[in-house]
Amino acid sequence: MVPFAIMFTAPSVAVIGVVPKDGEAHIVVGTASYTDQGRAKVMACNAGLVRFYADAADGKLTGATMAGPGVEHSAHLIAWAIQSGWTATQTLALPFYHPTFEEGLKPALLAICHAVHAKPPPFRDDGFLPGT
Repeated sequence: MVPFAIMFTAPSVAVIGVVPKDGEAHIVVGTASYTDQGRAKVMACNAGLVRFYADAADGKLTGATMAGPGVEHSAHLIAWAIQSGWTATQTLALPFYHPTFEEGLKPALLAICHAVHAKPPPFRDDGFLPGT
């Protein structure tokens, strides 16, 4: 079972899986900001940050910290991905609709793909649709 906690605040906060200590060499980090995320900008709640943690060898997701709009809805999906043993690439292969808060997770997943030299799956856009 994956450790999983959500704080229903504004913005929401979630901690999922194992959060590594700073400098753990076997972990890579992918980060995404909600500052320029389209849906968040339209709703005037474009503050927040997501960090995904993954095994440096294969990009398998191990944990996440999330603070931002709608993370109470997407956090359980990330818990499923971690519990299922999915990599960042496998998680990116899922549909991310536009405009949703969930698409704001894609840059963090893409950063992990790049860090472990894994080719991201094909999808409709370049990984991030800015709100400008």
